[in-house]
Amino acid sequence: MALLLTPPVKGTLEHWRDGILQEIPDLEIRLWPDVGDPADIRYVLIGKFDLADMPELPNLRVMMPMFAGIEYLIAHPNMPDVPLVRIGPPGGDPAMTEYAVLHVLRHHRHMPDYLAQQRDKVWNAIPQKLPRDQRVGFMGFGTMAEPPARALHGMGFDVAAWVRSDRRDADIEMFCGPDRLPDFLARTDILVCLLPLTAETNAMLNAERFAQLPEGASVINLGRGAHLVDDDLVAALDSGHLAGATLDATNPEPLPAESPLWLHEQVTIMPHTARRVRPEDVGPQVAEAIRRDRAGEPQLWAVDRSAGY
Repeated sequence: MALLLTPPVKGTLEHWRDGILQEIPDLEIRLWPDVGDPADIRYVLIGKFDLADMPELPNLRVMMPMFAGIEYLIAHPNMPDVPLVRIGPPGGDPAMTEYAVLHVLRHHRHMPDYLAQQRDKVWNAIPQKLPRDQRVGFMGFGTMAEPPARALHGMGFDVAAWVRSDRRDADIEMFCGPDRLPDFLARTDILVCLLPLTAETNAMLNAERFAQLPEGASVINLGRGAHLVDDDLVAALDSGHLAGATLDATNPEPLPAESPLWLHEQVTIMPHTARRVRPEDVGPQVAEAIRRDRAGEPQLWAVDRSAGY
């Protein structure tokens, strides 16, 4: 009863093996490409790996991705019919929380504008809103979006969230379903996208949605690159309707050198650095997924493939 480790997003196979063994010392772990007898493999911890290269694993029980963007696994014809279980920190990733808060504060405090002024040797104080007057909107309210939304709410910002299904919250105003999206966008000065990538959310950040934001709004995409229509963003920035954008994900990655986004003064490009999963952060979740499988209990963080997340 072994776990197969494929090449991770970050770090070495040995680093991941040692981190998981801290939680499950008796677990046999095989490092790709040393699969051994495929019939022995019950669990796969998968990184950025092409399933076309995976041999048939007749006794596979659970597959666990090392990353949030699971859309390519769901769509892959070789994806086994087994539970796909997320292993991110269950209370949200502190790295994502600090990263989202950082970039909201950058736009709130006009840091891109001040950096442009510095390049031009301009000394000019820009009028500053109080947090209570700055309306931050999160597209998505899952494990990656909820903690930074609550952190910003705690700092006094006017925070709301748009979700696709019905949800209520005592502190964060919720806009639920497609019909409420225009109202959500109309009240949002700083938009943070942390949606999963599905057929419904692909190209969701487009000209129509940008036009529904207030003039002078900023966009922060911490989701997937395919959420954004690049040309529509550039047009909205160049028209003056949007004030700025921060992109942690692009489509494709790396962003091609010829993309106009690289040199656009109102755009901050980050090389998909919002979070980096480490074995010491997720070892307990891997152990819990294996324990639940062995005990015949339902998985806590199983992906709903029909919904795409």
